[in-house]
Amino acid sequence: MVLSKRQLLIVLLAFTILLVPAVRTVSADQPIVTNVQGIDLYAGGTIVVKSDQQSIERAFVQGNLSAATYTPVQYPTTQFTFTSTSAGSFILRVFFNYTTGYKVDVLASNQTANANTARFMPGVSPLFNQPSTANSTAYYLSGGPSELDVNAIFLAVPSSTSAVSASPSVGFLGWSGSFGDAFPIWVKLLYLILGVQFFIVGGLWIRRETEKRKSSSRMFDFGDKVYLWVDIAFRFLLVSFVALCLIMGGEILILLILRYMFLITVTTLSLWSLFSLGFAFGAVVIGYLVRAGLERGFDLKPMEDE
Repeated sequence: MVLSKRQLLIVLLAFTILLVPAVRTVSADQPIVTNVQGIDLYAGGTIVVKSDQQSIERAFVQGNLSAATYTPVQYPTTQFTFTSTSAGSFILRVFFNYTTGYKVDVLASNQTANANTARFMPGVSPLFNQPSTANSTAYYLSGGPSELDVNAIFLAVPSSTSAVSASPSVGFLGWSGSFGDAFPIWVKLLYLILGVQFFIVGGLWIRRETEKRKSSSRMFDFGDKVYLWVDIAFRFLLVSFVALCLIMGGEILILLILRYMFLITVTTLSLWSLFSLGFAFGAVVIGYLVRAGLERGFDLKPMEDE
């Protein structure tokens, strides 16, 4: 049977009416799944949100940011770490997105020796499984966007635990260890290598000049040697700062060239550390001021040979 143009138009119109709702249902954007987790732990403890894929798109923190430390500095990534050095409440909002399935683990640990294990409070999302251990929980997604809201409460360390760090030496060692954790390992190696080189070469030079000047009226006294060692330290800090700038800037430049000139996206080890760069710059300024003070305020700069 051959359909007329009018009948064919009616059939096509009916088919379109039936098809549009189905297409809308499939292509409609699904709402982002939101999960809420509460964690209690002591000041100095650490919260780690870790994914088995690079699904962490962004993380936002609300609270006393001056007492908080968190990473990373670039996204997407597989891990987000947060810690607070003082008691207080924080809200961590972590956004995920990945095309295929991914798993997310939430870990919490305390740094104090006598502190109780971090306690998890039940979340409102059914995606969270029961914690397999006392300080961790996990959930799975088949793919797509999701949001994790962590309500973190950092409690004051009990007095029995604080008494352990009452000794000034123990407190200083603990502080120096925590302060050193803020620097990447490659920055520590750079300072170690340059420091050994500068101070060995500088010490040999000072000893050689001291021997050379023994028979002259311009031999080094104690003040001269103090100034020379401060000058060596200043030059070491300055060279280290320049090296950090070159390494970090070089990595960024290479990534930009690969991305925008060759259309290549390369995932490399992030060498960028704003804290390390700021600390190095501050150390250079302090070294310069100390050297200038010794030279102009105390006139300790040794006289040069003619």
